[in-house]
Amino acid sequence: MKLEERIREVVEAPLESKGYDLVRVNVVGGKKRLVVGIDIDRLDEKNVTVDDCVEANRLISAILDVEDFINGAYNLEVSSPGENRPLAKIRDFKRFCGQIAKMELVDPVEGIKKFTGRIVSVDEAEGLIKVEIPEEDNREICLSFDNVKRANVKREF
Repeated sequence: MKLEERIREVVEAPLESKGYDLVRVNVVGGKKRLVVGIDIDRLDEKNVTVDDCVEANRLISAILDVEDFINGAYNLEVSSPGENRPLAKIRDFKRFCGQIAKMELVDPVEGIKKFTGRIVSVDEAEGLIKVEIPEEDNREICLSFDNVKRANVKREF
């Protein structure tokens, strides 16, 4: 199991119990010093504050100290996911319904594998996402969440 997956496994439920959504775990660095980066969002969909990051950092730090599976020293950095927030769960797509997303699929749908489109609707129960693609004359495609390799919100200004 990758280190990112192990970290996600031990911190996701405790974060949710405190009202936070674990968005991303990213571990970078070498043998001398690792940086464990964790992006959180709030389950109530309010903006993440510095106080939220401090609270989550303390919680995650305590869990990682007890679990003690990271070899050597590391720096823990907890932050909000930022402007280009990844869409990692089906509920993320529902939350950002109506917004633009940049997406890459595992397998092409109707000949399309990479595109930018507006999330039109989400069926969480079925795991289906409907997206309107402006570059394709506003064509709508329906895709399975399981077919999404990578997706990020693309903010409109």
